[in-house]
Amino acid sequence: MTAAYDIDRDWRADALCARVDPELFFPTAEDGPLYEAQVVAAKRVCAGCPVWRRCLDYALAALPDGIAGGLTPDERARLRRRGGLDNPTAARAARVGVGEGSPAATGTPLRIFAAREALAGNKSPEGNRG
Repeated sequence: MTAAYDIDRDWRADALCARVDPELFFPTAEDGPLYEAQVVAAKRVCAGCPVWRRCLDYALAALPDGIAGGLTPDERARLRRRGGLDNPTAARAARVGVGEGSPAATGTPLRIFAAREALAGNKSPEGNRG
């Protein structure tokens, strides 16, 4: 076996967010219905991501802004206060927070073009190529 096989693959290479407009994960609205719609669109992508848990671990440790690991900054702060993902109740709440009825919650595989549907409310030129 060569050394290349011993190197861990960067989990971010498998992240669904890398395949959509990064602005999706930074809502432009601060609150209200527009903010909620933007958060839901980002969480839809996170819900079907195969590396959401590793992303959430990283976000809890290092990301103060944006939607990451399927949670908003406020949701991540609450999760940290409750003991993080080591607390089974907090971990379950974090997973549910990704979105009931989402592909991850229902066991339905996420189709890549579903990310485009998640971007439908995004008004940036890159995210609205419908």
